[in-house]
Amino acid sequence: MTGARALRRAGAVANPGLDAATLAGPATAAPAPVAAGAPAVRLTVTFVRDDGAVRHVAHLRCTGARASADGYLRGVGARRACRRARRVASLLTTAPPRRACTQIYGGPERARVTGSIGGRRVARAFSRTNGCQIADWTRAVPLLPRPSGP
Repeated sequence: MTGARALRRAGAVANPGLDAATLAGPATAAPAPVAAGAPAVRLTVTFVRDDGAVRHVAHLRCTGARASADGYLRGVGARRACRRARRVASLLTTAPPRRACTQIYGGPERARVTGSIGGRRVARAFSRTNGCQIADWTRAVPLLPRPSGP
């Protein structure tokens, strides 16, 4: 049975003119250009790896097609960091939801992100003290640095 026929038989293809190659899309995708209406980003990220450790600060500014970053975000790349900030805007602009979290300690890292995305205020603290916080931190990478290994 061909791939397209198997997909149709499983009910995955509503249009019989589509085949598996059409559904899969192009093999490689070029980076998406910045949309003209993309929200402006102005963020300051502060983090420490451990209590009493050196405090790291980075700034990210994105307006239209222009992007700039300093601190550790310079190594990430301003455009990449801007794309990530826009993708996780809801994470950064809303309070963490009430949820049941696994009691797993992910490390002593702490971070605070402040500023704005598209006129929405950002004031979000991050830590790695339980499973939910670890997941939030991971979602925000590379705005937040990857945690140091054991």
